[in-house]
Amino acid sequence: MSLAKAGRTERSLIATARLAAALNILSAVPDGFSVSVVRKLVVRGDATATAANILGSEGLFRLGVVADLGALMLFIASGVLLYEVFKPASRRLALLFLVLFEGCALIQSLNSIHNLAALLLVKGGPGLSGLAPAQANAMALVFLRLYSLNFNLALVFGGASSIVMGSLILRATFVPRIIGALMILDGLGYLTFSLAAFLSPSLAARIYPYIQFVTAAIGEGALFLWLIVKGVNAER
Repeated sequence: MSLAKAGRTERSLIATARLAAALNILSAVPDGFSVSVVRKLVVRGDATATAANILGSEGLFRLGVVADLGALMLFIASGVLLYEVFKPASRRLALLFLVLFEGCALIQSLNSIHNLAALLLVKGGPGLSGLAPAQANAMALVFLRLYSLNFNLALVFGGASSIVMGSLILRATFVPRIIGALMILDGLGYLTFSLAAFLSPSLAARIYPYIQFVTAAIGEGALFLWLIVKGVNAER
């Protein structure tokens, strides 16, 4: 390989790593907006008030659904680029990371169906005439409750993908290995919270938001900031 071609390849790999990190970080913006909309409109345990809030802010509710889907598109693209960057360390592990990472995104995308089903129920219509308003509102609240349960399920895949990514970094020589250990910590944080939510909701409530958010800030924050600022050692 000529020096010029090698130089272009190295620059391309570094650019890919930086773009992967940037897309992942950017996905948090529309995702955060979507979550804030749900929290603003949903009144825990009060189906009637929740239905009134959604009907009164239907445009905002629909925008939250679209924002969530947009965030997932950025997230999915980031996963593909991360696979390209880290597959030299281990193609099999990189592929496993990609499957788990994209599985997390696909599971989370089901939240759009849950939210739109809730909107359909509170709006009513000819096809729902057999349901009393109170029944429809209660069913809508159940669909909205599925939002958080589905998110916890997605975190199982997300946590597993972080552990695999940490293992990839530990095998690689082009990113500091300490970041690999931090990514494993990140994955364990996600798994601890998500499994606690299924096994002991009271425990999950006590450790929220410290476990998954603090460990994510440490692990993913270190990885993505490194990729943006330093990139990767393309020669290695």
